[in-house]
Amino acid sequence: MTEGILLAFSAAMIYGFLGVCYETAAKRHYRIWDVGLFMQLTGFLIGLTVTAFLRLPFYDPHLLYLGIIGGVSFVAGIYFYLTASRERDIAANWTILNLAVVLPILVSVFWFKDTLTLTKACGIVVTLASIVVIGSSFSKTGGGRPSLRWFIFISLAFAVNAIIPILLRFVPARQSALFTTYLYGTGLLSFLIIRIVTKSSRKTEGGLIRIAAGAAATHWSGIMLTMIALTLVGRVSTQAGVIVYPITNGLVIPLGVVLGALLLKEKISSGSWTGVLLGTAAMVFLALP
Repeated sequence: MTEGILLAFSAAMIYGFLGVCYETAAKRHYRIWDVGLFMQLTGFLIGLTVTAFLRLPFYDPHLLYLGIIGGVSFVAGIYFYLTASRERDIAANWTILNLAVVLPILVSVFWFKDTLTLTKACGIVVTLASIVVIGSSFSKTGGGRPSLRWFIFISLAFAVNAIIPILLRFVPARQSALFTTYLYGTGLLSFLIIRIVTKSSRKTEGGLIRIAAGAAATHWSGIMLTMIALTLVGRVSTQAGVIVYPITNGLVIPLGVVLGALLLKEKISSGSWTGVLLGTAAMVFLALP
């Protein structure tokens, strides 16, 4: 149990750096399709290398099906989120995006029959409170009222962001790397087709490639750690989803806000810092049996 929770915390920290990569790409106005292309290429190469190293078979129809679903949703999510991120700061965008943690938690309870203890329920509630408090301060940190365009795109990003975490529960632990190969391979093919159709041939900035590669490395690592954490916790508990998801996809909110303040020098409101403190309290509840 302890190992699984520690891995979940590690995944949350890594996902926080993913938020910084996304925020940087959006604020520098890098071309979204190019960011997605190089991100998917990097993730595909990492997954392919690890799959070959583990000597896993390269074809599994069940995982291929899951990977295609995840890849398509990932492509859509990147476009929706980076488009929305150009208008608001990381406290608003990253918070609303990860509110989707509620959906995989509900799937864990109603589909996988995960059980809830009082302390875990308190941890989930405090996690969501942290997200809401940070999100409610967006008007102070984002500069003015949100546009309809921002609201539409961040809502779409919210909707598709829950798909991959839900899919992870259907992936056998030993085949995690193969799943990421299918996931990023589908995304890579999608972005290549988009690039050809849009006839995008402009020179790609060097900074874009670095940011996209960093986003891929953090996202890939976060996915792998989440799947391992789900497996380890699931071996000793019937609460795998309700323990792991609030950590990996919920506590990443305060972590992302802190990293945004430290690395991107974004001005964070007092409400956001209150959310960070609530997130710390949630860690305590989730760590209790």
